[in-house]
Amino acid sequence: MKKTLFRMLPLAALAAMSLYLLPAQSSANPSTAPVAATSASLTPILDTMAANYYLSNLRAALGSFTWEYSNLPTPFARWLEEQLQAAVTMNSRLQLVNRNAGAAMDPAFRAEYEAFFRETETGALLHGRYFLEADNVRVRLELTDLGSGTQIAARDWLWPQAQVPGYASVAPAPAARERAQELARLGINSGGLTVSLSTSRGSGAAYRVGEQLEVLLTVSRDAYVRLYHIDSAGQIQLIWPNRFHGGNGLVRAGQTIRLPDASRQFSFNLVPPYGTEFLKAVASSLPFVDAVGDFADLGSDSRQVISRGLQVAGTAASATASAAPEMAESLASYYIGP
Repeated sequence: MKKTLFRMLPLAALAAMSLYLLPAQSSANPSTAPVAATSASLTPILDTMAANYYLSNLRAALGSFTWEYSNLPTPFARWLEEQLQAAVTMNSRLQLVNRNAGAAMDPAFRAEYEAFFRETETGALLHGRYFLEADNVRVRLELTDLGSGTQIAARDWLWPQAQVPGYASVAPAPAARERAQELARLGINSGGLTVSLSTSRGSGAAYRVGEQLEVLLTVSRDAYVRLYHIDSAGQIQLIWPNRFHGGNGLVRAGQTIRLPDASRQFSFNLVPPYGTEFLKAVASSLPFVDAVGDFADLGSDSRQVISRGLQVAGTAASATASAAPEMAESLASYYIGP
């Protein structure tokens, strides 16, 4: 049976259905991996990163960790997050709050987290990238001030690749790299309109089966938006606007759409197969001219499917004036693992 990523659930059925979506965890689950050696090598690095901060203790939230400069996550990212969480309990200067807030790296979404940062006295975001170099994995750790957006510190952590667990593959699959390049090349942008897109953990976040996905999107000008999901096999679905939320997809300038919204009439539950998946937002200053069913398979031709309906759809007067819509696109990725 073909896997469906997004289970659209009435609120009353959510608890029962969620149990169905949570398979027994593998014995190779990252939470069972020994962390003593990695923690011992990470702890002094984290201490030095906070050494020059103006307060004696710095509280940070976790951001995302991605492969090189691709913004693609891999299983290594989740393993790394667990090592950092263990290491930070043994250092004296840096503390991690129990929330991933990678989306706050994008100024378009920073306001969504301001209350949380203020209440928890969180002042920084710990994030980074990782690289394969000879027989080692080099992790570039960065600590960014949430108030000013400036870098507090950056350090490299080197770890032998042979000591990375087998389930925590470092490099993304070739198919994921190719799909990311294909989705980034659609060339829809025109005019001054911009659309910003992220998961609540940031673009390039790593999730486990059974967790729920939250998506944030916003636009710089009033626009009509469509949000597509592309699974690990390349199949495309329209996931917003949908039958539960969104109407005609109109988003006001500066308005942040959080999916699912507070009403929780539906949820995005992450299920197998494992792999890298994508979200693609397309925005237009004029309405889309076609009707697309939500959560229906639309094929795998991203250029044909995602650009569908991007035509002039105005009044007779605007058509006479050869009005053309401003258009924008944005891409986010995430990884689903055990």
